[in-house]
Amino acid sequence: MVLSIAAGILLVTSISFAILALCLRLLNEAKTRRWERLKKRWEPAMLEVLGGAAEPEAIFDRVDDKDAHFFLAFLLGYARLLRGDEQDMVRVMAAPYLPLILPKLERGTAESRGNAVLMLARMGMPQYADAVAGALDDESPIVAMIAARSLFRPGHEEHFPAVLEHLARFTGWSRSFLASMLAGGGWNTAPLLRGIMRNRNERPLVRAVACDALRELNDLDSVPVAVELLVDETDRELVAGSLRILKQLGHREHVSAVRLMAASRDPVIRATAVSALGAIGGPPEIPLLQEKLDDPFFWVSLEAARGLLSLGDTSTLERMAETEGPWSTLATQVLTE
Repeated sequence: MVLSIAAGILLVTSISFAILALCLRLLNEAKTRRWERLKKRWEPAMLEVLGGAAEPEAIFDRVDDKDAHFFLAFLLGYARLLRGDEQDMVRVMAAPYLPLILPKLERGTAESRGNAVLMLARMGMPQYADAVAGALDDESPIVAMIAARSLFRPGHEEHFPAVLEHLARFTGWSRSFLASMLAGGGWNTAPLLRGIMRNRNERPLVRAVACDALRELNDLDSVPVAVELLVDETDRELVAGSLRILKQLGHREHVSAVRLMAASRDPVIRATAVSALGAIGGPPEIPLLQEKLDDPFFWVSLEAARGLLSLGDTSTLERMAETEGPWSTLATQVLTE
């Protein structure tokens, strides 16, 4: 009896899931057909507008309010591709319908909220900049990142501080991605980033990302800040980020500070310091780099070999290449890079 009841429950459950799957499939198919039908309706008018045969407002007669979200999605595809006057036309066409998607910022799935933020950012700035900035506090990190990337661009400098205040929540993202986003803000962001570098109350990883962004900006004013951090800080990522600034932007007077880091117990810091010495050092640093060839950490030895090549000491590497063992492989690799 019990087995019969259990089997009946399983059968009903299976049928219910099958019906649900069928309903979802039918809904998706209906949505796809509607989307294709609407695109066929709008595309000819869109081409007329872009070709100069009609004004942007001419397309409004073909758009119903109930299709506003579809229409904005349609326009977004063009907004991503077009520039200049043509992109301005897309903004004109989107303007009457953007207010209709504002409620989506407060409810719905993370995907729908993210799409709403993206539409406002691509086609409604600067009018909707405050609404986009509000999404920095969205519970979804992806939605918040869409807002951050949209705001951290030239022309929206007034929102840079707000984005930077939320930077800590994005540290799970790729560090190079974050640095590139910050560098995309242009020169006006450099003073703010240097402030983050100096801020001891900020998370070290956030400060390290600021270092990377300033290095991408080739910000010479960050060099003395990087030297200060080598003296006062011990966090691996922050110190390594400072050393990379000196490698790219430093010069001879910074060698002494970098040499001290080459003696660090942390192998990552040692490797980064040795790499910097190969870039800004000179003949006096060759003996130190020769010593670092015997470092127990492979990446330190590799950077030392590259540094020797950069400083012109090929003879040491050639002798190593003629021997047997791992150091021969290392020297040969560097000589053929």
